[in-house]
Amino acid sequence: MRRIAVCRSGAVLIALASLILMLSRAHASPSIAHEVNLVIEPDDASIAIQDRFAVSGQNSLVLRISNWMTLSEIRVNGTPAEWTRSGNLHRLELPGRGTHKIALTASGVVSGLDMKNALHRSGGAAVAAPGGIYLPGWSGWLPAVAGHTSAYSLSVVTPATYRATATGALKSETLGPESNVSVFSVRAGIEAPSVFAGPYVVNEKLNGGIRIRTYFHRDSVRFAEAYLNGALAYIRKFEHQIGPYPFADFAIVAAPIPVGLGFPNLTYVHRRILPLPFMQGRSLAHEVLHNWWGNGVYADYASGNWSEGLTTYMADHGLAEDTGPDRAREMRLGWLRDYAALSTDLDRAVKSFVSKKHDASQVIGYGKVAYIFHMLKHEVGAERFSKAIKRLWHDHKFTAASWRDIQTTFEATISRPLDWFFQQWIDRTGAPQLTLKDVKAAKTGDVHRVQFTLSQSAQIYRLKVPVLIGTENSEKRFEVEIGSAEKTVTLEIKQPPVVLQIDPDNSVFRRLLPDEAPPIARDILLDRTAAAVMLHKQGDLQNASRALTERLLGRRPEFMPAGHTDPVAAVPLVVQGTTAQIDAFIVAADLPARPARISGAGDARAWTVRAQSGKAILLVEADTPATLRAMLRSLPHYRSKSFVIFEGGRAVNHGVWPVSGGPLTKKF
Repeated sequence: MRRIAVCRSGAVLIALASLILMLSRAHASPSIAHEVNLVIEPDDASIAIQDRFAVSGQNSLVLRISNWMTLSEIRVNGTPAEWTRSGNLHRLELPGRGTHKIALTASGVVSGLDMKNALHRSGGAAVAAPGGIYLPGWSGWLPAVAGHTSAYSLSVVTPATYRATATGALKSETLGPESNVSVFSVRAGIEAPSVFAGPYVVNEKLNGGIRIRTYFHRDSVRFAEAYLNGALAYIRKFEHQIGPYPFADFAIVAAPIPVGLGFPNLTYVHRRILPLPFMQGRSLAHEVLHNWWGNGVYADYASGNWSEGLTTYMADHGLAEDTGPDRAREMRLGWLRDYAALSTDLDRAVKSFVSKKHDASQVIGYGKVAYIFHMLKHEVGAERFSKAIKRLWHDHKFTAASWRDIQTTFEATISRPLDWFFQQWIDRTGAPQLTLKDVKAAKTGDVHRVQFTLSQSAQIYRLKVPVLIGTENSEKRFEVEIGSAEKTVTLEIKQPPVVLQIDPDNSVFRRLLPDEAPPIARDILLDRTAAAVMLHKQGDLQNASRALTERLLGRRPEFMPAGHTDPVAAVPLVVQGTTAQIDAFIVAADLPARPARISGAGDARAWTVRAQSGKAILLVEADTPATLRAMLRSLPHYRSKSFVIFEGGRAVNHGVWPVSGGPLTKKF
């Protein structure tokens, strides 16, 4: 199971479960085939299970089941057996090492949704909510046999008012006046089945042997057709790029809890997110693609999780490329802006990334890793990149692959070593910073020569840097290879140069120079030294302001006195107040004037400015507690923006302040 990036809930337990799953795949004994019958009673949120399987060649058995489940009976070869318990582990002695048939029964009551519980908020625990019941496979609702992988035949029984789905292939479904029965098959090596049940309306599309379904509440059924068509289109797109879709089914399930989660052949999305355009587009594509990368070829977490970055590159960036080079270039610039906002103490080597726990890890594991695949494509060429991707899928389907495996696959495809590439981008922390200086242009005969010096920071990288020279009527592109601290380059063109641009399309992952990166919210929110200024004086406004600040920074910050402007010169700030209070603060702190596009727009606003000290400041203005509370839900999703305008709790406009020219551009 993986968390959808857009939902930004905690994922520590999810990362641990993924690591446990990876280790079990690597070291487990032969697979056990389970026949499981699950009965769900929504009225009292209870479940009851019967599980039958056989084991051979061992004289004892250890079963792991969650503490909220009660194991009531175990039979061995038809005879009731005794067992001992330690926490959630149950040990059963077997009569010899022959083949033994095991039958067990268990039951439990699923806890109700508690938004104060971090596991509930993140999708890390089984939950019963008014809109449905959620049983993630690794939460322990189903007994696991220690030391074994398992295959499952799973029968789920619900009242007729409920429909259930699960990870795995839907084999049969019987809908009756009193109850519904759905049967699923889960292959060995995939994580334990997760089950989702609710008062769903089911819509379906069958195409080429693949069943695509939506399990939506009645208030969302109008979106079903768009999701069915979108999922099918993405499946066909990625089949062409990688290989056949690896599952029999794909389901989009509406979650009554505030999560966005990805599972094998299924995505589970908060019902409030389903209507949003980004979910129907980029996020849906991302979740479909994870059936190849992450749930089809597993990341070897011990050596780093590459699957989120490759999925981001092929899905999110791939869709941007489909709309044109400008959109893709802007997406890459966004990744560079995010990295520029990352303080050096939060920077990590790519190989250390396992899952998104906070914004800083997303900058590395999603944005930087996606960028690495973009540069790898540039290094080997688009055609051979495509061949290597298909080869990676063919060679590692339903097995774990490491960064080393990816390197081996690409080296075999291009018949040359890539140690230097993977060492500098996967093993090292940081990024190069490019500087342009000593630019000259001169004409010799019929040729115009442009000379410049390109340098990089003390940590030296081997780079291929695109260079553009524009003339009055055309442009010419070059590529400069640099592997030293400094290199002087001379390029020739036939027409008089008008402009020189280094890396004009944002093709190289690098640390942006200050004038290349306008301030965005992450500049403040990722800085551990950031403080807060609360200008609100009314109690309700202060409470809402404090909650919003803590949500944005992910901690309880130091709140500076309202009339104290000295910190503006020292640390990044989150400043909250009414319109009048923010206006007064801008004057007192000598900040840039309120931008015209902000003035009078919406009923609440947030925007970034840069103080004379160079520190970034996030100004958040709202005149009522209600508008502040609405921002509490929405503003954290716009960390990569320079400004956001709200109306009625909804973001109606947002963007990044433009930059003209910059230190890597020289106009003649």
